[in-house]
Amino acid sequence: MTEVKVLVEGVHEMNADGKMDLGATTTLIKSNINIIVDPGAFVNKDKLLKALKDEGLKTTDIQAVILTHTHIDHTTNIFLFPQAIIYNRFIHSNYLGQTHKIVEGCIERFDIVNEPIADNVKVIETIGHTIDHVSVVVETELGKIVIAGDAINGVAMADMNIQADPDFLYSLEEYNKSREKILAIADYIIPGHEAMFKVGK
Repeated sequence: MTEVKVLVEGVHEMNADGKMDLGATTTLIKSNINIIVDPGAFVNKDKLLKALKDEGLKTTDIQAVILTHTHIDHTTNIFLFPQAIIYNRFIHSNYLGQTHKIVEGCIERFDIVNEPIADNVKVIETIGHTIDHVSVVVETELGKIVIAGDAINGVAMADMNIQADPDFLYSLEEYNKSREKILAIADYIIPGHEAMFKVGK
């Protein structure tokens, strides 16, 4: 059966020096392939490498990386997995100042939403935090685990009575719809910046 393990628990808080500690939760999925969801920030690189070693894995044993979105606290350790297929839902196809062309053979465009990435693993659309945000649904012996990224960044956001700051969102309305979608699906949620928790139904 497919296994899910949090390798690095994310943080999003002010430290004693008054600076922000910011790093996403990094999750390993062991299916018919090994998948990393959100490789996280540079600050967690050594923790991630140690956690992989503790699982008996090297970076070269990871065949795929799924990015819930492309904010730097979720993505900067991607360089550790140069041989992996990178799954990212990139909606902003053109941007100001774009002068380069995609090198043929380097990038293949296809829709990952609702498509199986591996056995018991699929991606769902959960926009709101960003326009192209996705979450990962994994069928396990525990039930359905949703790796939510910042669609639900901590246990507090599983309470629909608590509203997020709209200044940090692409769309508050879409964000709330995505939270409701995740809560309806999930038995457990791995949020973007905290430990996995059980969903109260």
